[in-house]
Amino acid sequence: MSEQEIHVGERGGGTIAAEPNAAPSRPQRIVLTLVAGFILLILGLFLSLITGIFPISYAEVLEVLFSSNPNPMLVEVVYHTRMPFALDMLLLGGCLAVSGTLLQLRTANRFASPTLTGLMPGAMVGLCVVLLLGMDIDSFGSMALCIAGAVFGGFIVFTLNKVRFIRGRSAGVHLFMIGFIIDVVLRSASGFIVLLGEYGEYQQEWAISQGGWGIREGSFTFWLALLTILVVCSVFAFPKQLSPLYIPFAIVLTAVTVWACGTIGYIGLIVPYFMRCMIGNRPRLLILGSVFWGGGLLMLAKVISAKINEPVGFPVTPVLACIGIPFLIFMVWIEWKKKLPA
Repeated sequence: MSEQEIHVGERGGGTIAAEPNAAPSRPQRIVLTLVAGFILLILGLFLSLITGIFPISYAEVLEVLFSSNPNPMLVEVVYHTRMPFALDMLLLGGCLAVSGTLLQLRTANRFASPTLTGLMPGAMVGLCVVLLLGMDIDSFGSMALCIAGAVFGGFIVFTLNKVRFIRGRSAGVHLFMIGFIIDVVLRSASGFIVLLGEYGEYQQEWAISQGGWGIREGSFTFWLALLTILVVCSVFAFPKQLSPLYIPFAIVLTAVTVWACGTIGYIGLIVPYFMRCMIGNRPRLLILGSVFWGGGLLMLAKVISAKINEPVGFPVTPVLACIGIPFLIFMVWIEWKKKLPA
C-alpha cells in the first residue's frame, strides 16, 4: 500500500475501507495547509513570549531575539521562563494532534481521538491513582500507571465498539456514542478517586490535572520531547511498515501528555480531521501538519486563556471548547444524516 492510499482499519477480524472524509490531494492545497500551520505555530510562539504578568512589547521581544546586547532582565523572562513554557505547549499540542492522526489513520474513523477512544480519560484515572497513592509524580512508575490507564480505557471503548447497537448509522456516530459514554464514566471515576484522598502537597497537581490550568513543573519535558521525536521520525521513515503500531504510539503519546499536564480536549479530534480533509491520507504529511497545527493551536489557546482574567488566567480547555464543541456538533450532524444500507 502506498503512502497516498487510504489505510484500512481492523474490526471484528476483518478489514474495512477507510471512510472517504479526505478529499483528493492537491499539491497547492497541501503546501498552503502546511505553510499556514507553520505560520500559526510561529504566531503562537511569538504571542506566548509577549504574554504574561510582566509586560513585554513586540519591540522588546525582537530585541531579545535578535539584538547583540539585549536587556538582561528581558533575557531572563523570555529565554528562561516563557520560551520553555511555549515549547512545552508546542510539544503537548503536537503530541495530541499526532495521536489523533494515528488513531484516525489506523481505525479509519474520523471520530477516533484520544478522548473518544477512551485513552485520555483512562490515563486520567491512572494519574488519579498515582496521586492518591502519593507516588512521585515524575517517576517511571507514575508514567506506567498513566499508560496502563490509557490501555484500559481504550480496551473498553474498542471492545464495546464491536457491538453494533445503533443500526443504520455510520461507524463514526457509533464510536462517538460509545466514546462519549465511556468518557463520562471514567471522568466520574476520576472524581470519585479524588474524593478518596488527602492530597496535601499534591493539591497543585490535582488542580492542574482536573482543570487544565497549565503545566506542572517537573522533568517530563525531556521524555515528552524524546517520545515525540521517536514517533514522528519512525512514522516518517516507515509509514506502511509501522501502521500496526499506530494505536500503541497513540496510547503512549496520550498517556504522557496527561501525565504532564492533565486532560486537554478537542485538539486530538479537530486537528486530525481538518488535516485529512486538506491533505488526504498521507501519513508523512499528516504527521508534519499535525505538529504545526496542534502546537500552534494550543499555544494560541493558552495565550487567549492568559488574557482572560489577568493576571490569574483561565483554564485552556474551555477556550478550546469554544472551537471544539461547535466543530464536534457539526461532525455528528453530518454523520447522523448518513444512513447505511440495511
